[in-house]
Amino acid sequence: MLPFDAEQPTYEDLKLLAEVSQLLTVLDLDRVMQRVIQLTSEAVGAARASLILRDDSGIDWEHIFLARDLDPRQSVIDVSAVFDEGLAGWVVRHRQGAVVFDTLLDSRWRTLPDDDRTVRSALCVPFMHDSEVVAVLTLDHPEPHHFDEHDLRLVTIVVNQAAVVLRNAQLFNRVQSQQRQLEVVLHAIPDMLFVLDEDGRIILLNDAACRLLGRGELLPASRVVGASLRDYAGSDTALASVLDIVSRGARPSELWPFETRSEQTGRDYQVTMSTWEQPHERGGRFGYVIVMHDVTTLRDLHRFKDEVLKIVSHDLRSPLAQVITAFDLLRMDLPLDDGPEHVRECVTIIDEATARMNNLIEHLLAEGDSRIEIDPRELIVQLLNSLRHRAAQKRQRIESVLLLDEVPRLMVDPMLIREAMENYLTNAIKYTPDGGTITVRAYSQDKRFYFVVEDTGFGLQAEDLPNLFTPYYRSDREETRDIEGVGIGLSLVKRIVERHGGGVWAENREEGGSRFGLWLPL
Repeated sequence: MLPFDAEQPTYEDLKLLAEVSQLLTVLDLDRVMQRVIQLTSEAVGAARASLILRDDSGIDWEHIFLARDLDPRQSVIDVSAVFDEGLAGWVVRHRQGAVVFDTLLDSRWRTLPDDDRTVRSALCVPFMHDSEVVAVLTLDHPEPHHFDEHDLRLVTIVVNQAAVVLRNAQLFNRVQSQQRQLEVVLHAIPDMLFVLDEDGRIILLNDAACRLLGRGELLPASRVVGASLRDYAGSDTALASVLDIVSRGARPSELWPFETRSEQTGRDYQVTMSTWEQPHERGGRFGYVIVMHDVTTLRDLHRFKDEVLKIVSHDLRSPLAQVITAFDLLRMDLPLDDGPEHVRECVTIIDEATARMNNLIEHLLAEGDSRIEIDPRELIVQLLNSLRHRAAQKRQRIESVLLLDEVPRLMVDPMLIREAMENYLTNAIKYTPDGGTITVRAYSQDKRFYFVVEDTGFGLQAEDLPNLFTPYYRSDREETRDIEGVGIGLSLVKRIVERHGGGVWAENREEGGSRFGLWLPL
């Protein structure tokens, strides 16, 4: 018999190949495999077709074949043992199809113990997936010499085409599964999530976002996807800042963190907005990802804390005024300013402490933003002058390296920034032994103002570094155990600096001691 590609194909051959080729666009594996078995069985007149599956193929056959009842002449069986011996085993080992013209004369044929059918001829073809045999299709007939080489080549072509469908459908199923998992996660998170294209049209959103657009009502996602977010601008004023950014346009990899408030619901949101892009598409494609986190409870707590602070600060005014008045009377009746040096030092400390406490109370009671333009050099010089007497009590030397000739004025809250700087300095004095040196450095670099305090003290333990700026954290080491403190100073420094858009850090010096720094944007 001539090779299949040299023979004139019959009408039935062409019809079979045409039907199989139509399956190349079908992504339903169950449907494809059942149809392939049916077509090949009918084309070669098989009495029965069996698809033998490999458990270790990496393919989710149970998902593919939900229904096991095929055509009465067909069945799907899972018999791993047949891959080790028999005709199927030979096909797997040689990775090619085979024909048994008479089962009584071919040693490759094995009859299963519970199979009472009469089989005299068989045809077996492997399904290949990623260069591995994942299944074997076996066709049989009760009469000998029912199948020939022409049937083998025809079925092999059909199965090779079906293998392409197998791979495509498996990849499609995997993508669908991942998409379903992503959708479940997105709809479960409480934050509002929007994915927009470059024109502000909604590509994807979760349930929380649907409720925001529906003013509390859960809008169907199918109704919202494809619409412009601007169409829902009236749903909530919290979207105004998002729409403003979209209207201005964006560049790839841009990021906008900001806070916004809803006038309709009184809710506060912390928003993170960024861009996504697909640069490989023609012309490039990009859009926006918006995550809105409800921080109303946190903001309410902050507002409550501020009110409590104002009440407490107001109540502190009266006793502080009495202390200042009593001290002024003492100065009038006693020559405190003309007394011994240690008395004059105490007078200076009381004056500075009461004035500072009074300023802090006024600051806490003040309304609105307290940020003003300041000269950082003046602030640092005042701070150093106020703390030199503390360092002198421990015979410590304070040095300053202020490279601030060209530094512009800072827009900060001077009271808070002084508190942060003073905390660094007082800690350096406390944790540096008598006779040590403390160095204060200030400079500008990369549009940032830096303030750094170095000391020759005990240094920092490696296990302490990640926790230094955590509230109430104190290092458990013998050298510093007796030093007073509750562990909130550095956490306050961090909060103050981050409130101004800056950052903090701490590290050990190679020469010994430690280095604490902060930076503020210029």
